[in-house]
Amino acid sequence: MDDFRGTSAAAVAELVRSGQSSAREQTQRALAAIDAYNPTIGAFVAVDAERALAEADAVDARLAAGDDVGPLAGVPLGVKDLEDAIGYVTTRGSLLHRDDPVATGDSVLVERLRAAGCVVVGKTNTPEFGFKPDTTNSVFAPTVNPWNPDRSAGGSSGGSGAALAAGMVPLCTGSDGGGSIRIPTAVNGLSGLKPSLGRVPLRGEQASAWLHYSTPGPMACRIADVALALDVGVGPDPADLHSLPMPRGESWAAGLGEARLPQSVLWSPNMGYGTNDSEIVAVCARAVEALATAGVHVIEVPAVWDADPV
Repeated sequence: MDDFRGTSAAAVAELVRSGQSSAREQTQRALAAIDAYNPTIGAFVAVDAERALAEADAVDARLAAGDDVGPLAGVPLGVKDLEDAIGYVTTRGSLLHRDDPVATGDSVLVERLRAAGCVVVGKTNTPEFGFKPDTTNSVFAPTVNPWNPDRSAGGSSGGSGAALAAGMVPLCTGSDGGGSIRIPTAVNGLSGLKPSLGRVPLRGEQASAWLHYSTPGPMACRIADVALALDVGVGPDPADLHSLPMPRGESWAAGLGEARLPQSVLWSPNMGYGTNDSEIVAVCARAVEALATAGVHVIEVPAVWDADPV
């Protein structure tokens, strides 16, 4: 199976822009991978092949006309089922929204990724309202981990994480309030981050969701692809008063060439409450030790809270 595990989103876009491949071919590649793997993994909850191929053909037509279709030309995209994508129901993993009408507009992030050349192939699974770190709900089958189907894919962006790890698509959207990008990134073996509040805008009711803890952001196997998509997604939107411009006019993708260690980091083994798996603590401690050995000033903070803040 020719899936995307060995191909970055940047490489897909270069193949399409250079004419070595087409957006249709890359979309067909994604649809074939979804057909092969999704019945076992349950990462995608809705796929519209006809719509996706029509979008891909439109990208190819623009390229043939000499248009600049953007840095993500022809890249197949999975959209987390907490945000809108034109033509798809946003179920939020909830029976309350399973039969809602299809979206007539995109979220800000999806709109901007489309404008940069992405082709939406479907919606990825999420727990109900993104409220837990395990992707199960009452609407769809659970999402399992591609590395071991007996394990969880994490959450709440577990559908996106599993789709990426299985190579169904090279790029997805996610969102993170309390680990919803970072948890599936970790357990599926990806590279990811939670964007700061305001970097990627929200619209409508979502703009104030989760007490402003949750922020949307791109997900990919490689951090270079995350940076490339983040460059596309950032920028102010009048519907979101928290939205921010690109810091100092710089590009995250360009900044990877000058990546450097932080001067200092805070390290708190359990934030002062709860219990931790000893194996996880040991893995994190080794990572912190490696930072210290490399010259980073590590500041250990045993307690941030006296009790669970939730």
